[in-house]
Amino acid sequence: MDEDLVFFPDDLWLEAKSIYKYILIGYGDNSPANEYANAHFGDILLMLGETDLAETHIRIVISYDPQNPRYWYLMGKVHQARLDWDNAAKEYELAFCMEPWNRSYLLALGEATVNSGDRKTGIEYLHQVTPLYPDNSGMLTELATAYLSLGDIESARQFAERAIAIRPDDIMAWIVLKKTYISGNGLNDARMN
Repeated sequence: MDEDLVFFPDDLWLEAKSIYKYILIGYGDNSPANEYANAHFGDILLMLGETDLAETHIRIVISYDPQNPRYWYLMGKVHQARLDWDNAAKEYELAFCMEPWNRSYLLALGEATVNSGDRKTGIEYLHQVTPLYPDNSGMLTELATAYLSLGDIESARQFAERAIAIRPDDIMAWIVLKKTYISGNGLNDARMN
């Protein structure tokens, strides 16, 4: 599903959920139509936070076409929603290996790898995708957080500042920036704000 669709109001997501339920009933055993309807329905359920039901429908589409990287990406989103970063990284890696030019898969793999604890590898992935998303403050904040956890205060500060320059209301970037001052030599600068 396109990233810009995420901003639909909740009532539209609920309406879409209702429509897809009926579509699935109508398609019955029509495999291709059922496959796509289950994929979209699983994605909608993820947006609504219904991860268990989303997983059920995404597993159905994986059984139809296990070579489709989008379905593994969706399964990674299920694990990510549960904060199961190790499994999210595994699913995103499957998707990325099948479609290595897909920047969304690489970004998701980098974020999940950082959050699973393998910060150095996650940072490498995020650096690969940074030129493709130069204005993504969330990714820059993710890099800043990863560098901070590795003790690289200067890199963390640089990425937090870049994120804030792009999106001045990015609360997480401000938190990371403040932590860089507290962790580094800039304690007095952090207290001024």
